[in-house]
Amino acid sequence: MSAALRLDEDFHVHSTFSDDGASTLAENVETAQERGLSTLCLADHVRRDTAWLPEFLGAVSAYRRLDGLAVLAGVEAKILDAAGHLDLPPGLRGRHADADAADGLDLVLIADHQFPGEGGPVHPARLRTAIEQRELSAQEAIEQLVKATVRAAAHAKKTGLRPLVAHLFSLLPKSGLAEDQVPQPLLRELAAGLADSEAMVEVNEKWRCPSARTIGALRAAGVPIVAGSDSHHRRDIGRYASVRTVASGPDP
Repeated sequence: MSAALRLDEDFHVHSTFSDDGASTLAENVETAQERGLSTLCLADHVRRDTAWLPEFLGAVSAYRRLDGLAVLAGVEAKILDAAGHLDLPPGLRGRHADADAADGLDLVLIADHQFPGEGGPVHPARLRTAIEQRELSAQEAIEQLVKATVRAAAHAKKTGLRPLVAHLFSLLPKSGLAEDQVPQPLLRELAAGLADSEAMVEVNEKWRCPSARTIGALRAAGVPIVAGSDSHHRRDIGRYASVRTVASGPDP
């Protein structure tokens, strides 16, 4: 695993375009260069009504010809529901489908910020309560999350956006669940679905997920695994502790 997971890349870096970002795009790029990174994905949180994307994409395009550093443009969007719809503005252009679109998006980061319910997003605390009150079982919730993630990646691919699943399964501990409760057959289904959508999956430093077991299933299906700091301040760019532990551990 250590040979395949590169630690000179960071696929999940927020800027002041995000409500909770503290560093500018320029500061993030400068830090990535100082730390010798080879790839930097600048990715900020979006919703359906986000209006600043043209400005963001135009700003990122100014860094695309740097020597020694590949700068990518991404957005992070939550899964809205069990059908896998994403909280994305309409009409996005994906460079995955049009390599000549210099100001288009390279990646859409698919995030499990809330549980993808049948009728819309559900707060993790509400999901925990629903499980405790036996409105649905833990296994039903896990299966619904997995299937929604696969569907979200498929939706992204159909619109020409390259999917990257961010902090996979970070929702589980917030909801009183654990990643080791995901059965192996469901992991294989997840991996196969993401492979079909040409999705990548990040090992997320901030949320310390997914586990080596999950990564093993993804790798077996040919899903590319990348590192992401999920930084909101430049000091955290390319700084890995939990990711490094996964990268240096034995293959699961």
